[in-house]
Amino acid sequence: MNPTGYRTGWLSAATAPPEATGASMGSAVLSGVHGSPFLAWKSGATALLAAAWNGHVDAFAVLLDRGADLEAKDKNGATALIKAAFNGHVEAIAVLLDRGADLEAKDKSGATAFVVAARNGRVDAIAVLLDRGADLEAKTTSGATALIKAARNSHTDAMVVLLDRGADLEAKDKSGATALTKAAFNGHVDAIAVLLDRGADLEAKDKNGVTALVMAAYNGHMDAIAMLLDRGADAEAKDKSGATALIAAARSGHVDAIAVLLDRGADLEAKTMSGATAFVAAARSGHVDAMAALLDRGADLEAKTTSGATALTKAAFNGHVDAIAVLLDRGADLEAKAKNGATALIKAAFNGHVEAIAVLLDRGADLEAKTTNGATALIAAARNGHVDAIAVLLDRGADLEAKDMNGATALIKAAFNGHVEAIAVLLDRGADLEAKTTNGATALIKAAFNGHVEAIAVLLDRGADLEAKTTNGATALIAAARNGHVEAIAVLLDRGADLEAKTMSGATALIKAARNGHADAMAALLDRGADLEAKTMSGATALIKAARNGHTDAMAVLLDRGADLETKDAGRDAVPALLRSPAVRAVLVLVDATSKPSVREGAAALAELLTSSSFVETAKPVMVVGTRAEVRGSMGPAELRRAVEAELDNLRRSQSALGAASAEEEAAATEAGGGAAGSDRLALGRLTGEAFSLDRDAPVDVQFDVVSCSDEVGPRAGQHSLRRWLVGAAAA
Repeated sequence: MNPTGYRTGWLSAATAPPEATGASMGSAVLSGVHGSPFLAWKSGATALLAAAWNGHVDAFAVLLDRGADLEAKDKNGATALIKAAFNGHVEAIAVLLDRGADLEAKDKSGATAFVVAARNGRVDAIAVLLDRGADLEAKTTSGATALIKAARNSHTDAMVVLLDRGADLEAKDKSGATALTKAAFNGHVDAIAVLLDRGADLEAKDKNGVTALVMAAYNGHMDAIAMLLDRGADAEAKDKSGATALIAAARSGHVDAIAVLLDRGADLEAKTMSGATAFVAAARSGHVDAMAALLDRGADLEAKTTSGATALTKAAFNGHVDAIAVLLDRGADLEAKAKNGATALIKAAFNGHVEAIAVLLDRGADLEAKTTNGATALIAAARNGHVDAIAVLLDRGADLEAKDMNGATALIKAAFNGHVEAIAVLLDRGADLEAKTTNGATALIKAAFNGHVEAIAVLLDRGADLEAKTTNGATALIAAARNGHVEAIAVLLDRGADLEAKTMSGATALIKAARNGHADAMAALLDRGADLEAKTMSGATALIKAARNGHTDAMAVLLDRGADLETKDAGRDAVPALLRSPAVRAVLVLVDATSKPSVREGAAALAELLTSSSFVETAKPVMVVGTRAEVRGSMGPAELRRAVEAELDNLRRSQSALGAASAEEEAAATEAGGGAAGSDRLALGRLTGEAFSLDRDAPVDVQFDVVSCSDEVGPRAGQHSLRRWLVGAAAA
C-alpha cells in the first residue's frame, strides 16, 4: 500500500473514487498495463485524465461507468480528449468521442484537441479528429491554427495532412504571422519547403511588417535564408521599422547570416526609419564580430542615424566597451556629435557606463565637450544621478562648475531630479551650493520646484540659503507652492522659510498656489498662518487669482477660510473682476448673443460646450458666498445684479463685430416661429440647471422660469430669465 491507501496498477486506479485528483493520490506513480507508468497528476488531473494521457483505453470504461466527469479539466484546462490527442492515442480519442467528449473543448491557451495533436505532429490523431468533424481552422487565444502550430514545430507530415484537408495556407495569428513566417523564425527548412511548394506567399508580412526572410535572418538561420533567397525572397524587404534582413541579422550579431546575405547582394548601407545601417545596429547591440565582418565588407564607419548618432555614440550609449575599442581601433571619430551635440563620452556618462567612460577618456575624449544646450559629460551624469560616473569624471578633472545654456551646474541638475547621493558626492567635492541658473534658481529652489523632499533636506543640512530668490523673486517655498508640493512646503516651513516672502510681482506662496489651483497646498499654507488677503502689485488676492483661472476647489478653500469678496483688484471690486474671468464672460456673451438672430443658431452648441467645461463653475462659489449675511457687506443681491448688468453692457459694446440685427432679420426670425429661439432657451435652461446650479436648495421656480420660456415671449426672454435666476439664486 502506498501512503494514499490506493494500490498501484491501472485497475486499482480505475476502482479508486472516480474524481480522486492527483492531490488526493499524493505523488504515487500508478503502474499501468505491462508496467508502463502513468502519473497520478498533481496538476488537478483526475484518474480519467491520467488514463487518457497514457492511452489506457481499458480504464476508460471502468472510470466512465463509475461516473467520471468526461469534461473534467486539469489546471491548464486540458480535458481527457486533449490529453489523449497530445500524445496521439488514437484509440483513446475514439473511445472518448464515442462517449460524447466535446470535440471543440479548449485548454487555457485556447487549443482544441485537434490543435494540440497538430502541435505535436500526431498525424493519425489529426486524421481521426478531422474525420469526426474537428474545426480545421480553430484558433488558440494567440490566433494560431493547427497548420501554424505544426509549421512552427516542423511537423511536415502533419502539415501535409492538414493542407490535403484544405487548411488555410495564409491564415495568420494575432501577430500577423503565417505558417511560413513561423517556420522561418525557427529555421525549419523542410517545413518552409512544404509550404512554398504548396504556394505560400513568400513576402507575407506580420503586423510589424516582418517577412519570412527577415525572421530567418534575425535568428541567424542560414539554411532557411538560403532557401528563401533561392525561392526568390526579396533581400531588401523591410519591416515597419525599416529593417532589412541584413540589418536584422546584424542587430542579432549573426555573422554567418550576414555573410550569406551580403554574398547574395544585400545592400550594405540600407537604413532603418531611424537611419541606422546594419553596422550601426550591430554596434548598438555590441556585436563585435558582426561589426568586424561588416567593416571588412566596406561598411561606412561614420554612418549616422537621423539623430546624428554614429556607431561609436550608439555603442557608448549602451556601454559596449569592446565595441568602442574595435571602433576606435578602426579609426572612428572620437568627437563625432549627434544632432543634439552629444559625443560618445556624453552618451556614456548619460547612462552611467563607467568602463566606457574610462576607455573613451583613455583614448583622449574631450572631457568638457558640450551638447547644443551646453551639457558636459559631468552634467549628463549628474542629471541622471550616476554617482560612480560622476566620481570617475571628477577624478579625471571634469569642471565641477561647468554650466549648460540655462546656467545649470551638475549640482543644480542633480537637485532638480532629486538625486540625493549625487548631490552629496558633488558637495563633498566642493560644488557651489549657491550657484544659480540664468533665471537665478539655486539647487534648493530647483529641488523645491519638483518637490524632492530628501534633496531639500540634504541641501539645507549643508547650509543652503533658505531665502535665496530667482530673478523674479521666487523663493524655494514659493517654487514648491507654485507646483503644489505639500510635503516640500512643510519641510521648508519647518526649517523657517518666510511664509510671506513675495516675488517681484508681489505674489506670496499662497497666491502662487491659488493661481495654479493647488487646494491642498493652500490649506497647508493657511494652516501655518499665511495671509489670506495678501495682494500682488496689481492688487490681486489669492481668491481673485484662483477665480480668474477657474480653480473652484481652490476658491472653495479660500472662501471657507473667510476670503474677502469686497477686496479691490487694481481699484476694482472683486466680484465685478471675477465676472470678467474668461469662463463667466463666456456665459454672459452667450446670454446676450441669444437675442441676436445672426448668432442664435450657434447658441445651443455654445451652451453645450460651456456646460462641459469645469471653468463655468467659477461663478458658483462667488454667488453663494455673496449671499451670506455675515460676509455679504455691500455686495448684496442688488449689487450683484448691477455688476452683472454692467458687465453685460460692457460686453455688448465690445461685441460690435457681431452687429445689430436688422429689422428684417428680427421680423424673419419671429415669422419663422421662434423654433431656434426655443431651442436656445432650452440650452440656456440646461446651462443654468447643470452648470450654474448653486446647490440642491436653489429655487426650483427660478430655474423652471428659464426652461419654460414660451416661444411667444421673444428671444430676449432667456436672457432676462437667466439674469433673474442669477439674482434670485443669489438671494435664496
